[in-house]
Amino acid sequence: MAQTQNQGPATGGAAATGLATEQVARGRIVVLNALPLNALSRRHIQLDVIPVSVSDLVSWVQRRIQEGYEVVHYIRHQATIATLRATGVPLSETPNAGLYQYDASDIIVVVSLRSPQRGQEQTQVSVSDLESWIVTVL
Repeated sequence: MAQTQNQGPATGGAAATGLATEQVARGRIVVLNALPLNALSRRHIQLDVIPVSVSDLVSWVQRRIQEGYEVVHYIRHQATIATLRATGVPLSETPNAGLYQYDASDIIVVVSLRSPQRGQEQTQVSVSDLESWIVTVL
């Protein structure tokens, strides 16, 4: 029987032994550029929102991957994707084409530009241009 952990997304902790050989994903880390509330259920919900630095986010994502989570993303801004990939967040070059709908096994990560320029496409983005949050639906 596989070990389980009752840890929230920001608590860290050691990866459970034996998970590297398990083929079933524990859940998804869903990377978004904003949190669309219409992606959540139409009932009363509570969110736990934790601001994290991008460097802390990278190590957090790596730990979750070792625990069996898969990473999917809906970010369409190519410079943001390139910056996150360069830091070690394993994003595919092409975002998911559909609209995001929350699943109970999802942990949401929101990464956005610190100072977006309306009507202007930023082609160069550094880590200091980004801010990020880990969002858990309670």
